[in-house]
Amino acid sequence: MKDNVKSIGISFLIGFGCVFLLKSLSITTPQKKVVEIKQKAHKKKNDTIVVTATMYNAVKKQCDSNPFETANGSIINPKKASEHKWVAMSRNLLKRWKGRFSYGDKIRIIGTDFKDGVYTIVDCMNKRFKNKIDILETEGVDLYKFENVKIVKL
Repeated sequence: MKDNVKSIGISFLIGFGCVFLLKSLSITTPQKKVVEIKQKAHKKKNDTIVVTATMYNAVKKQCDSNPFETANGSIINPKKASEHKWVAMSRNLLKRWKGRFSYGDKIRIIGTDFKDGVYTIVDCMNKRFKNKIDILETEGVDLYKFENVKIVKL
């Protein structure tokens, strides 16, 4: 009798273990894989946004009463502003105003003559601007503007 109870208990544990093991395994069908690949491709396509890129300096005339502090609290070294590789972004692109980017996000800028590269979002622009980025520059850098610039969230 004890042997019967033991064998039933062992069979139950083995059966339970197999069910648990099967539930923890994920089986990928070719159809599921195709859907996953399409979703990833779709996501990557939507990560690129076309904007206008201009420049700004950390001065009261172009910022606010505290030009050396950005919207996210970063402090600008005005003598080395260009070296920070920071951008201000129009509000429509920021999550705070229902956009897709956040302060601190890294973006790749593509399509400028000489400013392509990786930058960090640290500031926002006046609400009158849409689909635009401003690249922080040290005073004395010649003004520039680029149309149809692509930005990609990294």
